[in-house]
Amino acid sequence: MNFEIVTSPVDASTALAWNECLDRSQLATQYTSPAFLSEVYFQDKRPFAVLATHGGVVEGVLTGFFDRREVVCGTPASPHVNLRSGADVNDVATALIKGLRSHTRGSANFISIYSWTPMAAFEQSGLRSRVVNVPLCTYLLDLSKGKDQLLRSCSETRRNKIRRAIKAGVDVAVMNLERDFAEYYDLYSDWCAFKNVARQSADIQRRAFQAKESRLVLVARHEGRIVGVSTFRFRRPGVVEYAANVSRREESKVRQNDLLLWRGVEWAVEQGDFRYFSTAGAHFFLAKFGGDLQLTYRYTLDRTVLRQRHAAEDIRRVARRAFEHLPSGVQRISRQLLRRPGESE
Repeated sequence: MNFEIVTSPVDASTALAWNECLDRSQLATQYTSPAFLSEVYFQDKRPFAVLATHGGVVEGVLTGFFDRREVVCGTPASPHVNLRSGADVNDVATALIKGLRSHTRGSANFISIYSWTPMAAFEQSGLRSRVVNVPLCTYLLDLSKGKDQLLRSCSETRRNKIRRAIKAGVDVAVMNLERDFAEYYDLYSDWCAFKNVARQSADIQRRAFQAKESRLVLVARHEGRIVGVSTFRFRRPGVVEYAANVSRREESKVRQNDLLLWRGVEWAVEQGDFRYFSTAGAHFFLAKFGGDLQLTYRYTLDRTVLRQRHAAEDIRRVARRAFEHLPSGVQRISRQLLRRPGESE
């Protein structure tokens, strides 16, 4: 099996072969598709793809980008590896890792890869592996079950909160860019300040939201005011992923975020051409929407001096295990001391 490195938007024949591979995969996502190379969020990060090919047929794909001297191929909740159904996992993984090593040689000192499929060939190639479990993995909702069954699969508490939002008059609709964007961006800016994370420029966010062929943006209004916005990425056919949410904590009593996520699930079912909905996380709030737990496999290659990144991870892992063995009361007090002002459990 061979590999091909792609670093710019592909021609029609390559796109056809690439998409044909994803069409025959159960878990194809937007960020494993040819559109990844044009994603506005990664344009200054040298996005690339490695295609594993055999006889002109694409059998698997891995996508990633450079973050200074680090290469990132997905996240725990959104892997950037996809295989054609029925493909030889070992052969595909061997081709993908050879291609990745070739493309990153001399330009990256740390590589992280996330996959929903275990890849023994990555380990055999010298990468460290571990399983990513709750709360950093994801739940997958089988959209073929339909809205009624999926709603019944939610916890009773989650169903009640969805109904509470509807009763409170929360209205959810697809974003109208011209009408909603300015108010959304104010909300987004407040959210970034509260979370202490860097915000994207208004131009980047607007351009991302314009990509309606791969992104759904839902706006929740209450008493005429935007109180929450959720975005979802998708690839037809394949997976709809819960991508982001912004809201103000003081306005969450109307349960707009419960309703926003549920409306995203409803929309995905109504489209009729998606297989799964990914909650893109497995923490308490998301777990209450039901679905099947999907573990993620993480593979890392540390090229730093003395393997500093892996050494630091080992120290953190030991510290976490020690914390988990503390009495529950001590753990609770520690979390309270470390929590930022305004946050709650």
